[in-house]
Amino acid sequence: MLVAEEDEVVMRHIVGDINTHSRFEIEIDARDSLTEVAAIAGILNGEYDITTVDNTIDYKQSKKELRTVIPFFHEVLVVISRFELEQGEIDSLIKAGDYMVLTKEVDELEFFRRLIPNFTGDSVLNYRLEPHFNLEQDLLENDLLMFFSALENYELGKLLFSGKANIYSMDHEETFGQGSFIEGFCQSYKKTTPYIISRYAFGTTLDDPVYTLAVHELLVANSNAPTKVIYDLIETIHQHHVVPIFESSNSYTFEVNHQDINLSFPFHGGTIDYVNRDKPSFIERYSEFMGFVLSAFIVIFGLGASIKANINQRKKDRMDEYYHELLQVKEKLKTYSTPDLRSKLTGMQTIVFDLLIKEKLSANNEFVIFMMLWDELHQELMKRDDYHQD
Repeated sequence: MLVAEEDEVVMRHIVGDINTHSRFEIEIDARDSLTEVAAIAGILNGEYDITTVDNTIDYKQSKKELRTVIPFFHEVLVVISRFELEQGEIDSLIKAGDYMVLTKEVDELEFFRRLIPNFTGDSVLNYRLEPHFNLEQDLLENDLLMFFSALENYELGKLLFSGKANIYSMDHEETFGQGSFIEGFCQSYKKTTPYIISRYAFGTTLDDPVYTLAVHELLVANSNAPTKVIYDLIETIHQHHVVPIFESSNSYTFEVNHQDINLSFPFHGGTIDYVNRDKPSFIERYSEFMGFVLSAFIVIFGLGASIKANINQRKKDRMDEYYHELLQVKEKLKTYSTPDLRSKLTGMQTIVFDLLIKEKLSANNEFVIFMMLWDELHQELMKRDDYHQD
């Protein structure tokens, strides 16, 4: 598993808990100043199996190959300054462009490109790319800093504890839960969620809760990662409640069923299988309907067979009528004159073949018997003709 060096401590706690309960072993490789694009590249080239990335990342090249294993935990938007400011002053600084967004890579800026224009009215974005944030130095150079952070950011906690930094809400406390700016923004950009940073965060105690926005940190893997392995990983995280490392900040959420998360990368097949593990099978879900359909089919099939049998019987009865008529001709053959016999045989042949063409008779055994008898009588007619010619 590839992780950034600043996340190594918390990720080793998580992985250690997973390894204790799982049938597999996850090893951690921590890199200094690891960017998310580099982490994704490590997955795509097969160097690593899993890593974590922010859900805000807009990295289109990997959308076909990268899959979300699980929304792991939240990262929160942090707004800090070296000055003690009123809430209205925060808005004024952002409107005036007197702020600096810190990010490790350009691909993470989609969130800020949506957020900042709500204050400034234009698309200009002040940001700085930093492989590793130097918060103390950045605070000296800028009146306001904005960046995403895990709640286990102890470097930030030290600055807050020492008074070198002050942390601020993104909205007025009294508007929270009543159609605040944060809630409206999250409605339009569903990758984010309103979040309250409790007084105990970043390893220190804050003066007040902080009202801000959060995004999910996603645990991701290659789409061709074995489905069974991903299923087992999700099962371990969920069923063994791999959460103790998050209890101090209450930031863990098992939201694999959460439909409102607009994921940067779709769920892995193993995750989907786990989500659907308790759903009834297709047969179980539709057994009643299928039983109804089968019963209806049997009734319809039986009705169809009955109708077909009746039609065939009528055809047989009709053929029997002509057959019996020929028998009567045979019995009274001597009473028929040659012209009458010829007319009778020709007429019956015409009628029978016409009914056969119209499918009111069937070319079955009865028809064959009829034709044999008709041919016998026709031969008699031919003998009469030969006799008269002689």
